[in-house]
Amino acid sequence: MDSIKGIMKKVKIPESISVVSKFQAEDGTNLKTVQKNLEEKMNEKVKIYGFIGMEVYDLTKENKIEILQIKTYIDKMDALNAEVEELEKQKEELERKAAKKNICACGYKLKPQDRFCPNCGEVIAKDTIVCTCGTELAKDAKFCHVCGKNIEDIMNNQIVAKEVVMKECICGAKVPAGQFMCLECGRKIED
Repeated sequence: MDSIKGIMKKVKIPESISVVSKFQAEDGTNLKTVQKNLEEKMNEKVKIYGFIGMEVYDLTKENKIEILQIKTYIDKMDALNAEVEELEKQKEELERKAAKKNICACGYKLKPQDRFCPNCGEVIAKDTIVCTCGTELAKDAKFCHVCGKNIEDIMNNQIVAKEVVMKECICGAKVPAGQFMCLECGRKIED
């Protein structure tokens, strides 16, 4: 539907008609008024062609009509739909890969401790754990490969630390101690 509106905006009257003069018809209309009316009618025509096209496409896909003359256009539309679907899958895959490399979907390079993107504010989904020594580890790891700490102990300490240092905002959101603003509602947090 949006593409039809774009096409409608691009419809122009042929140059031979667009010459504006001060001549008027006997009924008082001038060339400019006629040109405007003609452009409106051309836009209506493009709109109707768009609706006809969408209706014919839908009916063809539902096997309710078969028009051999438009089969090539239907095939082209199906090929475009398949390409769009493939591109959407590629986009999702690239976004997943970017998330694993600590890069936000907006392209900002994240730090291991970031829970929100500092550039766009997006919530960062983590498949990793940050050890107390600062090393980023996979969630299924048993020990830190840098300092040797047990990951289960690190997880338990992080859970306890979160419970101890969290405050509750008026809106009900949990806010870490030391944070001066609620990320949910934007209120200033009083100590």
